[in-house]
Amino acid sequence: MTVRVLKMPQLGETMVDGLVVSWLIEVGQSFARGQPIVEFETDKTVVEYPALGKGLLVEKLAQEGDRVAVGAPIGKVDIGAGPDWTNGEAGAADDGQPTSGQATDSARQAAATSLKPDSVPPTGAPEGADTDRGRSTYGGIRATPLARRLARENGIDIAGLTGTGRRGRIEKTDVLAALEDGVDRATATDGTLFAEVAEGQIAYTDVGPKDGPVYLLLHGYSGDKSAWAALAAGLKNAGMRAVAPDLPGHGQTTIDTERVEGLEAGLAAFVEQVLPGRPVHLVAHSLGAVAAVGLASKAAGRAAELTLIAPAGIGRDIDTDFIQGMANAGSAGELTHLLRRLSVLPLAYSDVALQAIVDQVRRGRLLGLAGNAASTTGQKVDILRPLADLSRRMRVRVLIGLQDRIIPAHHATALPPRVATHYLAQSGHMPQWDQVRDVLDLLLPPTDLT
Repeated sequence: MTVRVLKMPQLGETMVDGLVVSWLIEVGQSFARGQPIVEFETDKTVVEYPALGKGLLVEKLAQEGDRVAVGAPIGKVDIGAGPDWTNGEAGAADDGQPTSGQATDSARQAAATSLKPDSVPPTGAPEGADTDRGRSTYGGIRATPLARRLARENGIDIAGLTGTGRRGRIEKTDVLAALEDGVDRATATDGTLFAEVAEGQIAYTDVGPKDGPVYLLLHGYSGDKSAWAALAAGLKNAGMRAVAPDLPGHGQTTIDTERVEGLEAGLAAFVEQVLPGRPVHLVAHSLGAVAAVGLASKAAGRAAELTLIAPAGIGRDIDTDFIQGMANAGSAGELTHLLRRLSVLPLAYSDVALQAIVDQVRRGRLLGLAGNAASTTGQKVDILRPLADLSRRMRVRVLIGLQDRIIPAHHATALPPRVATHYLAQSGHMPQWDQVRDVLDLLLPPTDLT
């Protein structure tokens, strides 16, 4: 066994760190040269990192949801008797093998190539390998990486599409056409599940051990279940079960609403169906707080704790330009300016993801909700009174980003005294993005130090 330490590569000239979005292989699994093994989120986009040689994953040193500095260890790989292709060992240039700097440059090229529409399986890739990741012919399906990514982000089974590109290749336009035609998403391949309730179909993700403590994650206005990806990964790694639905009017859920109260539609039935008899820790962001408070008030005995992150409804002020803009954005550029207001971190959406959001906005699902959530005079919702009642029945905490540009942090001064308030100095409106590790520390049970 020849074990080498794999380190976070510098995939761009300005990159200083990256977020581990997901490992694409498991410990003990072998891989071929060119096969994507881990997915990173950089300051500019999401990148699939391909192996520069064959090997076997021995250990994960960085977990999903971890933000890792360039050059820091992310895992250990066994390269066997083959050449040392890793960027993890000083002096790895023996016998003409690449140095760490050369390996990093190669990684940049390989990652960039994996995002090109006409990329082909790399030399040494297993024939017919079904990775559904960045290679045009993997799994016997010819599709551009952009088409595959867009299909995953929208829960489309790419195997059910007909390609219009060269030699029947599935392209971005084919996926967008499928979205407009309403392809059946019950066959989603991105981990999305669906629950049928009286009001319609609720799309959701469910990760972590089924018998673990349950965290129900409710996103905010104009978001969807993917907003919780990093936090859900952290909860999963801690042995918790994280369930994140798309709220009515959002994502892949078929229920529409123009009323803020309608965000709660079907949630009680959803909890009974997906989490029967289980106590639930409710975690909600922004406008999702309205749905969480309503659900907690009605689901007696089911909501064990309530955590609200940057909640709407505790003050009057709000960035109404953002609310209206997210309901009316007509271009990726306009959307980009709006999304920059959410986080203190650089925008990390790819061009494909931005266009997918614009396409969703054009469906007009948020128009009515935007007008009922806020007006030129401010917010139209108030959760302070029911929040005070809930704080007498269960533990309630609120997390506030001091650099929030959507809802002012000073609103927290109006919270009932029994509500525990936590201020996060390095966060904007999305603490679950900006300080994911600190948010996890607050959500998870205290560690027994005895």
